[in-house]
Amino acid sequence: MRILITSDLHYRPAQRETYLAFAGWVQEQQPDCLIIAGDVGHPLRLFHRGLQLFAGLDCPRLLVAGNHDLYRGELDSRTLWEQALPRAANEEGFIWLENEVALLPLHAENKSDFFREIGFLGPVPSSVAVVGTMGWYDYSSRAPHLAYDDATLRAMKQLVNHDADYIDWPWSDVAMARYLARGFAGRLRRAADNPAVRQILVVTHVPIFEQTVPDYPESDFWSLMRAYAGNFTLGELVRRMPKVTHVVSGHIHRAGCWTVPGDDGPIDVRLVGSQKAAPQAVVLEL
Repeated sequence: MRILITSDLHYRPAQRETYLAFAGWVQEQQPDCLIIAGDVGHPLRLFHRGLQLFAGLDCPRLLVAGNHDLYRGELDSRTLWEQALPRAANEEGFIWLENEVALLPLHAENKSDFFREIGFLGPVPSSVAVVGTMGWYDYSSRAPHLAYDDATLRAMKQLVNHDADYIDWPWSDVAMARYLARGFAGRLRRAADNPAVRQILVVTHVPIFEQTVPDYPESDFWSLMRAYAGNFTLGELVRRMPKVTHVVSGHIHRAGCWTVPGDDGPIDVRLVGSQKAAPQAVVLEL
């Protein structure tokens, strides 16, 4: 099974030819599943346009949101999160992984064969479960040499991160991260407990392992920025969960591959390294 994961497209019409070329390359890979790990495009019309690049793919298409997708514009961030983005994903033929688990049969008759956990009652023999979340940052990735508490990090975010300017929902970072973690943990546990699931692929927007997020103690900017770059609390949850074999994330525009020890065996961890108007992808052969 070939699964292609991309992230951080940040779709812009001015670079449409670049995006069309990337979409053509994705088509040539003939994936059995496409996953976008957030930051498709904003405002909402560009979110739609980014997803429409892959309308011709004959395979399941899955999605988690990214922080930039939630930047306020015609709609506020809360409306985008609760209503507009899930609806847009559905309209463009994508599964919104924040609510569902996708079960991909390892031996499907065609690439459109997959099952949503919700509403599916029968077993899916020898399947890969894809469990995803945006995974908002909870400051657990803060630079170890900075002694700022959560309140200080919340107040200082505006110095280095535009999320402070353009995310206008009423929840704090820590509250949102905990809310998402609860839902993600439930979906992950159900996938692990499903006897038909052979292995689990976790997809997040923010990185969840310390190995993946660089530390720049010589830079005041990047040292502070690190607090908003990941969620290592989720990494500890994933490490303890059986059947997790792969984790792919985006957000920090840094490509890489690591092996992280898990309680049930080694975990293959990847970051998608998309750059400005230069989308990239991770291709997994499971």
